[in-house]
Amino acid sequence: MAPSTTVWISGDQCTPHHTALAAADRASTVVLMIESIERARLQRYHKRKLVLIYAAMRHFAEDLRSAGWTVDYHVEAPDFATAFAAHVAAFAPARVVLMEQSEWGATEAMRALAARHGCDVTVTAHANFLSTAADYDRLLKRDDARVTMETFYRAMRRSTGLLMDGDAPAGGAWNFDAENRRPPARGLRFPAVPRYPPDAITREAIALVERRFAENPGTIGDFALAVQRTDALHALDAFVADRLPTFGPWQDAMLAGEREMAHAHLAYAINVGLLHPLEVARRAERAYRDGTVPLASAEGFIRQVIGWREYVWRIYWKRMPAYRERNALGATVPLPAFFTTGETSMFCLGEVLAAVRETGYAHHIQRLMILGNFALIAGLEPVAVNDWFWGMFVDAYDWVMVPNVIGMALHADGGEVGTKPYAASANYINRMSDYCGHCRYDPKQTTGPDACPFNALYWDFIDRNAPRFARNPRMAVIVRSWQGRELAAQETVRRHAAELVARIASGQSV
Repeated sequence: MAPSTTVWISGDQCTPHHTALAAADRASTVVLMIESIERARLQRYHKRKLVLIYAAMRHFAEDLRSAGWTVDYHVEAPDFATAFAAHVAAFAPARVVLMEQSEWGATEAMRALAARHGCDVTVTAHANFLSTAADYDRLLKRDDARVTMETFYRAMRRSTGLLMDGDAPAGGAWNFDAENRRPPARGLRFPAVPRYPPDAITREAIALVERRFAENPGTIGDFALAVQRTDALHALDAFVADRLPTFGPWQDAMLAGEREMAHAHLAYAINVGLLHPLEVARRAERAYRDGTVPLASAEGFIRQVIGWREYVWRIYWKRMPAYRERNALGATVPLPAFFTTGETSMFCLGEVLAAVRETGYAHHIQRLMILGNFALIAGLEPVAVNDWFWGMFVDAYDWVMVPNVIGMALHADGGEVGTKPYAASANYINRMSDYCGHCRYDPKQTTGPDACPFNALYWDFIDRNAPRFARNPRMAVIVRSWQGRELAAQETVRRHAAELVARIASGQSV
């Protein structure tokens, strides 16, 4: 029987749980996979991100062929339309089956392209998420209300049964934040993250990126990410055995030279489809049940996987497309040039930016409390910050970054994701890292040539948003503290912050 159905698989759907494949008949189906150069140029993606996608796609295509599927794989196609037209000419499918796409508008664009060629189109549910829109809507009291992450997370715990003892949370508590926010101890070190040197397929993907995207940011260097499911499963096991036991207490800590700390560094593998979030969370739970991982560490990690990841997915699909344009705080400062060059005298920013440039990775506290915090208090323009994050991280997609950047990091959604802005002075960074000890700036000074820029920018941020924050129960005491200062001291801070912002806006370093 000649093939009559096409299953079209996109680059972040390299999953054995693919719902379009699950319902397909091998004898009458062709799997279509397209490397669209046009799509890869939508953002100035980090080179490692492009290598990851192309290598994962090519390995997944080989896995499908080994499993008996016919795969029509288009290498370096100029765009989706050209490759799809060639596919139709070769296979004349009557029907195209798509799994729901992760990014806004992509499913509709693919459906429209297939329909223009006379194909019936079926869309199946996304395989790599655990919640549904109905799950989120049931928690909403009204459509313009908000659902807190904690409320959503508890619902996810109940629905999955993860870390539940009957109807009660394991250990008698839903979270263990009090145990999971320790500053770094002196001499703290962690086991290395496993490395997976490139095979022939991955080396071909590297060559493609070096040839077609030579001007993109970042370096490929010693690329060693997992691009096959077997390696991703090994990376998961290594994390659970080596770093999950200490993940809980140190998940908010930062140390110079320790890029992963006890973090999993698995988000890229989950988001491209190599790992399923439920198998990841269950693996962590099993380690707790077996007695090899403390409950606080297992819970803190599972919260990230089935709580936060699912929550931002639901926020994205509930509030897009207008959500990505939100700018509730009226931030307009251009993205600093040093976000690209890394040239800054601020050790913390330089340390994290160097890691991102070299590897496409920084753990979530570095993203939130160094990069995001700086962008928030300096008043950087939200869409520009979002697009920088989207382009620079190997685990980043539009659905990941819009709620995380627009919502959590920049508070540009007016407080839907976070009830308070994640703004902090140098005091937080000094407490939760060893960065300040390496820096030319003094974390205890607010103004003057040796003052850490985080301090003046923080208080200026509080000052210019005081009317809004004074109504926020979690911010009002900070506003009163600022307003209780002498007027001359306030004006000195404003002038210093204005000088810093002027330098940033003009492309200078700080």
